[in-house]
Amino acid sequence: MRTPLLVPVLLVAMSAHAGPYDRPYALIEPGDTSETRKEARVAVTKVDGMSTRNPRKTDPLAPGKHVVTLHYETARGDFRPEYLDLELALEACTRYRIVASYENRMGPDWKPKVYAEPIAECTRKFSKQTAPAK
Repeated sequence: MRTPLLVPVLLVAMSAHAGPYDRPYALIEPGDTSETRKEARVAVTKVDGMSTRNPRKTDPLAPGKHVVTLHYETARGDFRPEYLDLELALEACTRYRIVASYENRMGPDWKPKVYAEPIAECTRKFSKQTAPAK
């Protein structure tokens, strides 16, 4: 008699413990410094107004529009703005690397440049679920 009650309880418990990597996600990270491309690292300080736990990498984010706050400061020059809000439309299973692109390494202006690349593990894991039925 208790078995029918146990099944719904287990289903609810399993779905309540679903982690951030259990559905398609996106990541935002600072890109690498490149003197050749005139690019420098930025810090990702906030996503959608909430502070990040780590300025080097965000937690997994749901696909869709997000506002990312970037911080760029260097001892080489005086760059402005120091903080910049950037709106991004994130796609599932994609890693976004953001850098500060500048004309002169002594400042004063910079703008964000975004590189996107697929996250292989995420793509493998979720491509079977989203593939059309034959």
